[in-house]
Amino acid sequence: MRTDTPSDRAGFWTPTAAEARLLLHRAGATPAFVYSRAALRAAVDRVRTASVPGAELYYSLKANPHPGVVTALASLVDGFDVCSTAELETALNAGMPAAKVLFTGPAKSRPEAAAALAAGVAVTVESPGQARLFAEVAELLGVAGRAVVRLNTPYPSRAPGGAPSPNQFGVAAEDLDEVVGVLRGSALTVDGLHLFFGSQYADAAVVDAARRAALERARDVEERFGLRLGMVSVGGGIALPWCDADPEVDWAGLEAAGGEPLPWGGGGRTVVCEYGRSIAGPAGVLLTTVLDVKTVGDRRYVAVDAGVNHLFIAGRLVAGGSRGEPLVRAVGAPQDGAPQDAAQPGDAPERAWVTGPLCSQLDVLAEDVPLPPVAVGDTLVFLGVGAYGPTFSPSGFLSRDQAREIVL
Repeated sequence: MRTDTPSDRAGFWTPTAAEARLLLHRAGATPAFVYSRAALRAAVDRVRTASVPGAELYYSLKANPHPGVVTALASLVDGFDVCSTAELETALNAGMPAAKVLFTGPAKSRPEAAAALAAGVAVTVESPGQARLFAEVAELLGVAGRAVVRLNTPYPSRAPGGAPSPNQFGVAAEDLDEVVGVLRGSALTVDGLHLFFGSQYADAAVVDAARRAALERARDVEERFGLRLGMVSVGGGIALPWCDADPEVDWAGLEAAGGEPLPWGGGGRTVVCEYGRSIAGPAGVLLTTVLDVKTVGDRRYVAVDAGVNHLFIAGRLVAGGSRGEPLVRAVGAPQDGAPQDAAQPGDAPERAWVTGPLCSQLDVLAEDVPLPPVAVGDTLVFLGVGAYGPTFSPSGFLSRDQAREIVL
């Protein structure tokens, strides 16, 4: 049994007990995800200072496509990365110009290709077959298009010196000549390169090396094919340390790394850094109500109305183990009509297993975590869950109600 009490992560928004009470009334019921515009703004400022100097920031809607979140970010970031036609419409409806939207994904359908080209957004091309698809659709629609060729990039180890990890994304090196040839023979222009190198990196040296390797590769491709690229996306990579054993991000190291000259950029050419969880994650919490408390053997179980159907990332298939546990707190329980912290003065945290309402042994949100005495009706909050919440979770499991979502 662990005896440590993890501290809250720097930059994670945490509502006060009074705020939690009002948010519960606004949501009407729990479970409820709440996203803070002020925290989104702070997160954007944080990642901008830790990015390639002068780079444009794109927000990846896959992290959190809630219209309120996307609209709030439209004036804070420089562009959007979308992965579906639904995300495309959300991005455009939020007011982002089509010229600043990038439609990504390893295998786009013909309808998706048509929607992207008709909207005038840039598209990633990840294989010879996808290059031919976009060329055919552009000719059929009678439109031009902007192609951003994604190159297959093995993901570096999260620790310096580790072996890289292969993945299925992007054009293989041996197929690049064919892809460029197909695009040059079409109505599309090769406008940029996409060199995403992975995510959840906390080590500044690893992130900086990956960014520089991507820009060096872009320079080589530009010279080899005689291209004049308008943009190169090097991804974001910055981690969201939302479990208590996740390493902290070296923000100071990332900011310091920006002082060295870069191998590509300038002269009207744009470097793009794209982020999802490191922007949305710290700005969101999940409020959930305690439904039952019981002891079985030497374990105290706190059953809440949120389950892995609402917060899959807290489930044992994602969290736990070497990552530790999600950050869960007792934030507020109205008593005698006044908002108070659920933990009263003198209450010492005890160990608890926080479980959901599902008929599944997998429905465990946190194991062996410090939690003060709580009772039925009290409110718990999961911190740092503004990314990969409802849209990442199996909401149809057991046909239960979906979580509410509000933006303040």
